[in-house]
Amino acid sequence: MRELVALARAQPGKLTIGHPGVGTTIHLSAELFRVAAEIDIQPVPYRGGVNLLADVVAGQIDMTFGTPVSALPFVREGRLRPLAATSLQRLAVAPDVPTMAESGLPGFDIVVWFGLLAPVKTPPAVIDRLYRETARILALSQVRRRFNELGCDIIGNTPEEFASAIRTEGPRWAKFVDQLGLKLE
Repeated sequence: MRELVALARAQPGKLTIGHPGVGTTIHLSAELFRVAAEIDIQPVPYRGGVNLLADVVAGQIDMTFGTPVSALPFVREGRLRPLAATSLQRLAVAPDVPTMAESGLPGFDIVVWFGLLAPVKTPPAVIDRLYRETARILALSQVRRRFNELGCDIIGNTPEEFASAIRTEGPRWAKFVDQLGLKLE
């Protein structure tokens, strides 16, 4: 990562970084990288992520951020080289890959997460049952193993904890999007 940052600084505006659309986590990761590393790299927006990793592999664009689920198959085949994990901790599935913070960008922390949501007026008893059944399934060894193979950590927090995480993430990203002056088209 340090070599990439040095290269980008030596060649301002020359390197390209692809993302699957304005406002996506990958786009915001690229923008945070650009700002944190103080580099000038050219964003290349795609309409979704289908061709994005393939174009990095083919050398059409220089780099992108990718989720473990999408990037690991290319890494395992030796077609992509991981430079850093965006989380504060190294990934269990790639323990030799340093974090962005370890690579000279302290505080860089982006984690892609998925959660189960229900309509606001869903009865509490239904929410409770959905949570208990989801937690039960996520605790199954074969489910945990499969998620780990995909590079995903299972959290399985309570509905209250998940709501709190959403309330924390929203303002953080809204502030960053405002600082960048990004607009959805």
